[in-house]
Amino acid sequence: MTSRSTVLALFASVALIAGAVDRFVSPPTGPTLVETGYGRAGTRIGGRSYPREAVDSDGFRVRIPAPARRIVSQYWSIDEYLYSVVPPERVVSVSESAFVAGVSNVLDLARRFRPVLAGDPERVLRQNPDLILVSSSSRSDFAGLIRPSGIPVYRMFVDFTTLDQIEEYIRLVGYLTGEDARAEEAAIRFHTTVEHARSMRRPGAAAPRVLGYTGQSHYGYGAKTMFDDMVRVGGGVNVAAEHGLEGYDAINAEQIARWNPQWIVSGADFNQIDATRSRILADPGVALTDAGRTGHVLVLPNNVFLPMSPYAATRLTAISEALWK
Repeated sequence: MTSRSTVLALFASVALIAGAVDRFVSPPTGPTLVETGYGRAGTRIGGRSYPREAVDSDGFRVRIPAPARRIVSQYWSIDEYLYSVVPPERVVSVSESAFVAGVSNVLDLARRFRPVLAGDPERVLRQNPDLILVSSSSRSDFAGLIRPSGIPVYRMFVDFTTLDQIEEYIRLVGYLTGEDARAEEAAIRFHTTVEHARSMRRPGAAAPRVLGYTGQSHYGYGAKTMFDDMVRVGGGVNVAAEHGLEGYDAINAEQIARWNPQWIVSGADFNQIDATRSRILADPGVALTDAGRTGHVLVLPNNVFLPMSPYAATRLTAISEALWK
């Protein structure tokens, strides 16, 4: 097995041969692990005893020899998963977003425990980690450079579109880190919040028509988005999905007026909440809608509106309370 010091020495020369980075490793061969009841990409795991094994979002079979004590996160939502499950002193490296006020939900913990930034593979290796979690959307060379060191590197699926996925991945992070009990507690808390939001709908009441909208860039949230799932769980109708929008895409004033939402939900920097709400209400399409006439525009701070992690529970609660208060 290549030593960590050897890998560090190779970084300079490897950086000059970027096209060859992916040839450091190849997908594992051998029998595929049985997929668990969690069921979605990246959640295939082995037994509970050590060494543990899990198949990541790239199809790599990752072997974890023992419970992780020094853990690296390379992506903002993974930061939030880890801090929801793992004792904070064991998170030794995080994404830059962890330190961004108004976006990070783990800012206080990051400032207190001072993990290093995970943008540089060499810096990551110098933290002597025993588990590294990178996102499925990250550059493949990050994982490719580190895997020869023998450190378990798991590329985690992060394009979540349902609340069920978040609950599943809370448990997955518990499995990967060896914190199964703490993860189960976090998953139960998350599930309880989801069910509470579901219960807020008044019996017999019509489902409110809701538009997820970024007033500055004029984009809406259609089907196959986390916003869509939250609206449905909260007892509403996502008008963008109802009219065929899929994913996150541009919409115009004419569409907004035609869809006639009763509520509009958006996000903004924490110091731009009122300005963003005023800008949305001034939109000519919004002015023609029930939401515009009643002022039913909910603008949430970005650290509430954006998370695709256990912290998404706060957004779900805020939306449900607005619809049914």
